[in-house]
Amino acid sequence: MLYEITKAAHIIAVVVLIAGMVAATLFLMRPNMGMSNLIKRYDRLVTTPAMLLVWVMGILLAVQGGWFSDAWLWVKIVFVVGLSGLHGTISGRLRRYDGSTVPTQNSSGWIFLSAGFALLILIVLLVTTKAF
Repeated sequence: MLYEITKAAHIIAVVVLIAGMVAATLFLMRPNMGMSNLIKRYDRLVTTPAMLLVWVMGILLAVQGGWFSDAWLWVKIVFVVGLSGLHGTISGRLRRYDGSTVPTQNSSGWIFLSAGFALLILIVLLVTTKAF
């Protein structure tokens, strides 16, 4: 039962993390002055803690499953580090946004979105197939 609860918490945290990253990126692509403080606070109070929860629950799942000797987990961890770094990049741009300029050009916003979803797809494939 503990494994199922840990897994559910991990999945919920992943959904909240990805939703927050998408919302922040879309805001940076087309900033709305009235939403600036809300998006910044949401990232700081919800999205970032969700990322930390993803890490904690993921490590607990790996311990419970005994997967630290499996190659697929280490490849997944590399992708998760990339996704965490992408969140850091988005959060940094969000923090530096002062309302006077467009902080992310549309092309880099699309790159953020594409990279995030590509990493998410690779992570999900590794978790569900445990291919190697």
